[in-house]
Amino acid sequence: MQLTTLFMTLSAAAGLALAASTSSTNLDTCQRIQSDLQGMNVTYLPDMIHLRRSSNASFNVPANARGPCSLIAAFPADYSIRDSSVEQGGNPIAVNVTDVDGPTPDSLVGTVRFPSALPGPTTKEAVKITINSFACREKMTYHFEAAELGSVQFKNTADAGLFIEYSC
Repeated sequence: MQLTTLFMTLSAAAGLALAASTSSTNLDTCQRIQSDLQGMNVTYLPDMIHLRRSSNASFNVPANARGPCSLIAAFPADYSIRDSSVEQGGNPIAVNVTDVDGPTPDSLVGTVRFPSALPGPTTKEAVKITINSFACREKMTYHFEAAELGSVQFKNTADAGLFIEYSC
C-alpha cells in the first residue's frame, strides 16, 4: 500500500514537471510577424483645425499559422516613443484599435497606451503588451487612432513596434 502511494505520488510529480516544461517550451516557440507599418503616427488635436492622423498596420499571416493570432506591441528597454501627453508630464494617451478586415469590419477590438516612461520619451524596461487575440486570417489589418488629445509616434522595426504572434 505504501509502495503504491509512493509510486502514484512520484508519477503525479513527474507529470506536473513534464507539463511545466512543455508549457514554457511552447512560449519560447511563438512565431512573430512584423507589420508593414514603417512608424506609428497618430494625432488628435482639434484646436489645430481638427487635425486627426491615424495609422493602419497590416500583417500577412502564413497559411500554416495555428492557434490564436495575438496583436502585440513590443519594445526593448530605452526605446524611443514620443507621446505629447507624457512630454507635458501626463500619462500616455489612449489609442483605439479597430479591426479593418475581420469578421466584423470597423469594430473596436482594443485600446492601448504605449509605454512612454515618465517623464522622458523612452521606455524604461522592455515591455510586451497584448492588445487582443483573434482567429488567424491570411491578411490582418488594424486601424490605430488617438482616443484622447495628443499624439504618439514611434518607429516600427524588426525588434520594436507592432507584431502578430502565433503558433505559441
